[in-house]
Amino acid sequence: MLRRGVTASALLAAVGLVLLALTFKPVVENDGVGYFVYHHSVVIDHDLDLSDEYAEARAEGVIFYQPLFTQKTAKGLAADYFPVGPALLATPLYIAALAIAPRGQPEFGPPFSIAITVASLLYGLLALALAYLLAAEVAGRRAAGIGVAVVAGATSFAYYLVYEPSYSHTFSAFAVGAFLLAWWRGRDRRSSAGWLGLGLLGGLMALTRFQDGALVAIALLELPRARWRVLLLAPGLVLAFLPQVAVDQALFGTWLPIRPAGQELSLASGHYLEVLFSSYHGLFSWTPATLLAVAGFALLRERRLQLAFAYALIVETAINGAAPDWWGGFSFGMRRFLDLTPFFAIGLAVLAARLAPRAGRLGAGALIAWNLVLVANFTYVIRVDRDPGFGGLLAGQVPALRYLPNLFVQGAVVRDLILWPVVHTGFQPLAGLSLLLAQAGCVALALWVAQSRRLAASLP
Repeated sequence: MLRRGVTASALLAAVGLVLLALTFKPVVENDGVGYFVYHHSVVIDHDLDLSDEYAEARAEGVIFYQPLFTQKTAKGLAADYFPVGPALLATPLYIAALAIAPRGQPEFGPPFSIAITVASLLYGLLALALAYLLAAEVAGRRAAGIGVAVVAGATSFAYYLVYEPSYSHTFSAFAVGAFLLAWWRGRDRRSSAGWLGLGLLGGLMALTRFQDGALVAIALLELPRARWRVLLLAPGLVLAFLPQVAVDQALFGTWLPIRPAGQELSLASGHYLEVLFSSYHGLFSWTPATLLAVAGFALLRERRLQLAFAYALIVETAINGAAPDWWGGFSFGMRRFLDLTPFFAIGLAVLAARLAPRAGRLGAGALIAWNLVLVANFTYVIRVDRDPGFGGLLAGQVPALRYLPNLFVQGAVVRDLILWPVVHTGFQPLAGLSLLLAQAGCVALALWVAQSRRLAASLP
């Protein structure tokens, strides 16, 4: 049995590494500029005047929405409305990259783009590992494996893991997964230190994506049992969020984050049904696997997990539906729900546990295949930020089939080592092999976490 488990893990690692070599694009662009511009400004320039970093992004030809990054704060500084959490989580790898390029140049190119996106890959894979631990607690290991496979391959998660890794979604899924696992494992025996630790993880969620901070309220489900000890969440929550307070004070002179002008939330005129069902990136329309996850929660016997998921889904729907750009901009699916990745894995695992093993595997394969074609549809058929309509969305799946091979030649590793004559980038064995080694390390660490029962049991 042990040998079979080792063989399965080795096979999974090999398959995962090959897929990453073929698909992973270590590029910082779009929202990634806002998330990681802090690194150079603080570590190299020792200030928060971001104007020169934005100018450098333009000079390097980085793709990003420039109107958002030309706004000034009340203090006359260049504004950054993105949270600082992803940059903090990626800082160790950024510091390591400074050993290669001590001047911090190019700011948005290698080795710094590699460091940032590899950090995103690592946290994304760790998010899947934590989701597996959670789902295994509820539905068993086999069903958890199916649930995590579907959530990784049949939702927007894969797209933001390998094609747009400089977004915050992998960091967000990790932070929420860590919080949920800590909450669930300690629900009946949490010490005072455990409550403080849970507060720290809650603050990390808010630090990574502001809207994720609302999920801290899940811990209040323990109020009847924990009583006054719930208050111990507050010190950890505040402590973890202090870096964002410091940044907002320096940039805006405010104690709490603010939204860009014209991007205020409007609860009264929200697009709540559209967020879930629209052909314009609707959660259930683009990602039917998430609807199956909801069905799985209906079958779940754990009342507290049901309530936690219901609360999380309602809150995320309310926040995203109230945003002026409720569809998420140029987005593959409803990406702003990716913080619920651990919940989706649980729901899918519960559903898989009710099915015969063969039926579960076939269903997972069908969902992943559909989503893979949808990625090609989005990238090569839809191509721009527009509502394709349900007819266009479905019809686009047919011409998208011819573009499927393109999805597996995007990876920097395969381009550096094999396809360089075709893409005209030059043979770069050191860069390609170094990135492959970094990817292997990420895969190995995530597998170790997923198989570590001691780690799960030690959480507060």
